[in-house]
Amino acid sequence: MERAKQTKERKALTFWVLALLLYLVLTQIVFWSGVGGPIRLNYLFMFIVLMVVSPRPAVMTGVPLSLLFLLVDFALGQAKPWHLVWIGGSGLLLAFLPIQGKGRVVPAVLLPTAVCAAWWWQAPGLWTDLGQGLFALLTFLVVPTTTLVRWEKRFTAGMAGAAADNKYRLLWAESAARLRGLGTLFRELGRTFRPLPTDEAAAGKEEAFAVFQEIADQNCSACSKYDLCWKERFYQTYRELFTLLGWAEMGGKINHSHLRGHLAEECVRKESLLTTVNLVMEQERTGHYWRRRYAEAQFFLADRLTGMAGFLTQLAAATAVNLDYVPKSELKLSRTLRKAGVRGAQLSILPDGNDGRTRLIVEKRACGGAQECRLVVAPLLAKTLGWRLAVTSGECGRGGEDQCLFCLAPEPEYTVRTAVAQVPKKGNQVSGDSQRLRMIHDDLFLALLSDGMGVGTAAARISRAAIKLMEDMLVTGFEKSFALQSLNSLLLLATPEEEFTTLDLLLFDRITGEVELFKVGSAPTYVKKDREVQVIRSASLPLGIVPKVDPEYYRDFLDDGDLVVMVSDGAATLGKVQDDWILKALKRSGENAAEPLSQYLLELACIEAGGDINDDLSIIVLQIEAPGGRRA
Repeated sequence: MERAKQTKERKALTFWVLALLLYLVLTQIVFWSGVGGPIRLNYLFMFIVLMVVSPRPAVMTGVPLSLLFLLVDFALGQAKPWHLVWIGGSGLLLAFLPIQGKGRVVPAVLLPTAVCAAWWWQAPGLWTDLGQGLFALLTFLVVPTTTLVRWEKRFTAGMAGAAADNKYRLLWAESAARLRGLGTLFRELGRTFRPLPTDEAAAGKEEAFAVFQEIADQNCSACSKYDLCWKERFYQTYRELFTLLGWAEMGGKINHSHLRGHLAEECVRKESLLTTVNLVMEQERTGHYWRRRYAEAQFFLADRLTGMAGFLTQLAAATAVNLDYVPKSELKLSRTLRKAGVRGAQLSILPDGNDGRTRLIVEKRACGGAQECRLVVAPLLAKTLGWRLAVTSGECGRGGEDQCLFCLAPEPEYTVRTAVAQVPKKGNQVSGDSQRLRMIHDDLFLALLSDGMGVGTAAARISRAAIKLMEDMLVTGFEKSFALQSLNSLLLLATPEEEFTTLDLLLFDRITGEVELFKVGSAPTYVKKDREVQVIRSASLPLGIVPKVDPEYYRDFLDDGDLVVMVSDGAATLGKVQDDWILKALKRSGENAAEPLSQYLLELACIEAGGDINDDLSIIVLQIEAPGGRRA
């Protein structure tokens, strides 16, 4: 990058020196001498240069250049009273007038010219000078825009280019610093909200003593045998009451049959005691439930804040692109494109994009709809680099200019064909299973399958929520394990009833062929390569049951013709317990197309179920295809 920048600056400096030398030469050559005085074309040349180096608002290159020309006039003794307003004013207006396109130079030149004509209209030599400026304006408006853009790049490569680089570098740095600051803030919030560890044994004893004290206060304090029970026979009363509380905690309400020993024989307020114990235990169960939910919410908030901090820190690291790093091959590739006839081609390499892959940014002259980016540039660079490249985004004729800007990225090697067969439980209109198949960016295929607890609408509600939340988090850029833990915590908080759902999460990289599978309490998944079938099972609990999930993880590489079959419990539990009918069917079948295979498995499922589907059933078949066939 530094060498490229120095080369551009040397070229720009060369053009500036040549422009200044040409101006000096023109000041000494008299082309015609008449009544208005000698006519030199130095001001014609100067105004053309000023208009070229000020292509748009906020480009300040013309300001120092106009001052440089003024200094040359003063040094040569050719400065006139109106030159400061005429030349300096035009340079300032070219830099600050908020008008786009060629039309902005018209008021920038005419306004100072009009002021000079009104103020010094009788001065000798005025109209000769002003005429050169007006003629320069007409010449500029006639010259094609493509030619002006080429001249402007030559003149401003050192100043405007460096200023733009500095501006973008500053913006990138500020964005990365803000993201890092947010990450630090979220990490501190997570540390603040995380509950302090407690001594569970000591806390349990304190709770037990509090329960005994409450029972004694509500039922026994006014009893005539209070001293006998709670002083002389304290240990016996405590032990018998503790047993009674154990019954209440295990089996709900207690009655006379649960009374033992001293309490059964001598307690004079048995009915009141039983009522008090049932009431206190009910209150304790409710309080314990909400204390547990509160603690879970605290841990959830702390974990999510800490996870968000990590996400923001990673985003900051990805944002802080090293702008001083440009591979040497950029210049070589740009020259390769220009030699091939791609006019004005300039290539930049952006390493490690948002999905960790190198991208090529190409700017060139517009081709008038000839699809030069796809038909010429992409194949040429692919042949040079040895990659398959595809145009992923672009902007033609951007900003009203005759320029194109587009991005090239590695072209996916594989495609994924999909088929889904889904049947609700007999008698239901809605399936409790939910699925989602989609692309993330251009090369990552996502498959999600969730089986909600139960069947019908209630099961569909929680499975759809799980699918939607997981999809949104992955598309946003959250790390997979963090997204799974977040989803589990959200389901724990959002479902006060005992509701849960399974989840199959599959990600397939269409460039490398890598497949990742996360299974949480779900039915088996089958991967078929030729005649070999691998079964991936899950031993973890579903989402929404325990505070932390431990998914089954599978990673492999797939190739042309490979198949992945994802099913819900409604399909996996058909037939005999020891007989995996799906595994046998996949080994027996020679079908490798997604749609026919899904229908074949659905027909077999109906046969296994005896015609009655007693649970929501889903079958997803993913078929991997490569244009070149199976790799060696």
